[in-house]
Amino acid sequence: MIIKMKKVTLFMSDSAVDADKELNLLGKLGVMHVSPFQPPKDESIERVTARIKQLEKAIEVLEHYAPETEISKPEGDTDYSSVERGDITLLENVIKASENLADAEKSSKKYADILQWYKNWGDISIAGLNELADHGAFIKLYLIDDRDLKSVRTREDIKVVGKIGHLNQVVLVTSDIKEELTSQTVEVPSVSAKEAKKLFDDAQKLAKESELGLNMMYSWKYVLEEALEERKQRYNLRNVRYGGFSIDERVRCLKGYIPVDRIDDLEKAADKNNWGYIIEDPTEEETDEVPTLIRSSKWASRINPVMNFMGLVPGYKELDVSRVFMLFFTFFTGILVGDAGYGLVFLLITILVHAKMKFKGSVEFSLMYTLSVSILFWGVLTGTYFGSEEIANWHVLSRLKIDKLASFGGDDVFIQKFMFLVGAIHLTVGHLQSAWKVRNSVMAIGQLGWVAIVWGLFLIVNQMVLGIDAPKFMVWLFIGGALLIGLFSNPGTSFFKGVLSSLGNLPLSIISGFSDIISYIRLYAVGLSTVLMAMSFNQMAIGDGITTVLSGIMAVLVLILGHTLNMILAGMAVIVHGVRLNMLEYAGHAGVEFSGSEYNPFKMKDNKAGKE
Repeated sequence: MIIKMKKVTLFMSDSAVDADKELNLLGKLGVMHVSPFQPPKDESIERVTARIKQLEKAIEVLEHYAPETEISKPEGDTDYSSVERGDITLLENVIKASENLADAEKSSKKYADILQWYKNWGDISIAGLNELADHGAFIKLYLIDDRDLKSVRTREDIKVVGKIGHLNQVVLVTSDIKEELTSQTVEVPSVSAKEAKKLFDDAQKLAKESELGLNMMYSWKYVLEEALEERKQRYNLRNVRYGGFSIDERVRCLKGYIPVDRIDDLEKAADKNNWGYIIEDPTEEETDEVPTLIRSSKWASRINPVMNFMGLVPGYKELDVSRVFMLFFTFFTGILVGDAGYGLVFLLITILVHAKMKFKGSVEFSLMYTLSVSILFWGVLTGTYFGSEEIANWHVLSRLKIDKLASFGGDDVFIQKFMFLVGAIHLTVGHLQSAWKVRNSVMAIGQLGWVAIVWGLFLIVNQMVLGIDAPKFMVWLFIGGALLIGLFSNPGTSFFKGVLSSLGNLPLSIISGFSDIISYIRLYAVGLSTVLMAMSFNQMAIGDGITTVLSGIMAVLVLILGHTLNMILAGMAVIVHGVRLNMLEYAGHAGVEFSGSEYNPFKMKDNKAGKE
């Protein structure tokens, strides 16, 4: 059920002393969804944003350097939770230690490479090379492959001193500073081997000290997390404040929306704190801005994880589809997976994971239990157990299945007709919901016309796809439906204009409706593919029998890996097809575009919203 909203215009003090206090009180009340008059802009927002990024970075650093075992704190260690601005001091220390560590690691790599250079070329004296250059003798180093070496090997001014990989180490001794070989030049390091070793050791020492410091500061990570939460509250508070507008820098005006059942709470708070307020119904022009608050029954709210994952929020003036979505999504999941063995596996996994969480209440677990039971139930009705016909023919299990729906030996035409029937019912529910929504208008009669069209399309789909002759009254469903749609779907100031408009869009809408009903065949196709893949893996594993221990091991591996893959693909099919049929086909006929924004009231946990 989508809760009715009221528009609120709120007036409160905008003085430097009172502004944050007033907004903290409003945030603690937590009932007003604030809609800004303007994009919030202020230097304080930029400062808080920068601080939030620093805190997030520092927390991420500490998480990366969490010690494997608890490190005892040395005497005199700073208690960041009690000293003034301890969170800022800790933040600065973490960033400094992180930067020192990064610099130390970079230096370690640099000087390790230099030491490796001296290992390859020998302990060459840089001073000696400079002295030779002063006397007109220049030493140049190169790496040359075997092919290019042949052309210069006979020269007396070139010496081969070793090899690195497939390249030869070559020394050129020349009196011409400009002379070069057309080969890979090797630069001489700027520091000696002795200096490189000392600098390498210093960098290693700094890296160890910095890493140990980060390990020790990890125990204070909660201080940064609390500071981050405070800064996020401050960020929200600033955005709310500067999203409103100031009147002579004395009164701050805010706009927002509030559920009708929370108006009393706001009025009491406003009277207590001397806030001015105007509460009124939102205008038609403001409908797109009004947030959507849905309160569903407990069983219907199980679909919330799916809708949140897909970002599906109906508009304020649209229908609450959570009940229908939950009901049909559960049913579709059972058909799309359709294997009782898989349903049992999903159910056991859910129980094990839930047990690990100590059976804490969670809507996600409720959803998984529901979907697992649906898969299990449909698998029993169709006699499908890990794609095995042998198991399906067991005496007890064979008596539980419905023969016409059975995966092995069932009536394919009946099953396909059943899927089309499900589609027609699903779309009909959408139109009936739309009719109920406008029950005080003649447009409700137009929706009943669409119901007639849907069932006419169901009959024509059966005839065209399955070869089932349509009854003679089918044409009257189209005629009667078109008449109701034309007369009542678009009432307005001009009757004839409304009729022409409705009838003009009707042909394309009927074609779209035809394809919508056809879409439900995917339930049959995907469910069948799940069974066929399971049968294929069974055949691969034990089709030729098990004659040796090795063949038995291989069979078990094929069965486990194959059925695991099939379950993963079936789960993906649920997300793709189960959601699609609700989000597109059904929602399209119910007139739901999911164009809404979720009700998100301004909330403050306390009045310690931190400093920037």
